Amino acid sequence: AGENLRRAMLTRGIKLNDKLSERFDSGGLGDCGADGTCATCVVAVSNGEGLLSPKGLQEEQILKKNPRWRMACKTVVGHGMTEGGMTIQVNPRQWNN
Repeated sequence: AGENLRRAMLTRGIKLNDKLSERFDSGGLGDCGADGTCATCVVAVSNGEGLLSPKGLQEEQILKKNPRWRMACKTVVGHGMTEGGMTIQVNPRQWNN
């Protein structure tokens, strides 16, 4: 149950892919098509993390320096039928400069 975060945001007109980020896997530009290898759809979760699915091993490894970040393509909102409010920052890399 629940909804994929990337799909949910794109359906609602929220652009995710950070133009400032380089792909984690190749260092190039562009996204991986939701395979969870590029990390260009990363979002920062400041509230409501308990509503999200647990991180998988790949996501843990890629984002180990930023524990509050999630890969939207690999994250399910409403995991375990949970409901509530969330605060998500899109393209967190642009705010760290």
